[in-house]
Amino acid sequence: MFLADLLLGAALSGLVGFFLAIPAIVLEWRAHSHEHHLPILVDIKCRWPLRSLTHRELFFVALAIHLILATLFGLIYVVFVERGWLFVTHSPYTILSLLVYAVLSWMVVMLIIFPLIGFGFFGRREEGLVWAEILSTHLVLGIAMWLLVQWFQPAYFAI
Repeated sequence: MFLADLLLGAALSGLVGFFLAIPAIVLEWRAHSHEHHLPILVDIKCRWPLRSLTHRELFFVALAIHLILATLFGLIYVVFVERGWLFVTHSPYTILSLLVYAVLSWMVVMLIIFPLIGFGFFGRREEGLVWAEILSTHLVLGIAMWLLVQWFQPAYFAI
């Protein structure tokens, strides 16, 4: 059952991440100019040492990072639930539990993942309010996951 829970959590959060990325995908597809700011997706600057990436390649890297983080959001949450690691709320699949998890996962992204991919702590090397964009995305992921669990509620989500 644990594998099914992992797959379901990853699939649901990956699906929410994809729906959050639709505005950026549509703008990229319809764009006449590549100088616009893509909603939801972090504007990734070229940091590859071997060659410069085209705008289209940078878009796909940003989209891939966004979808990977969204999928990991649900996958890791299910691990926390199954292992009993919800040390703040001790109540799996509740709105409070998912919002606390969203804030904590945002901190991990800001303090570990962003520095590893060259954005600096809290995205300081990037333009704009990257930290706020990522925080709002994580909160929306948490709320959407809670809504999906309430609506979908498979038997093995019952605690």
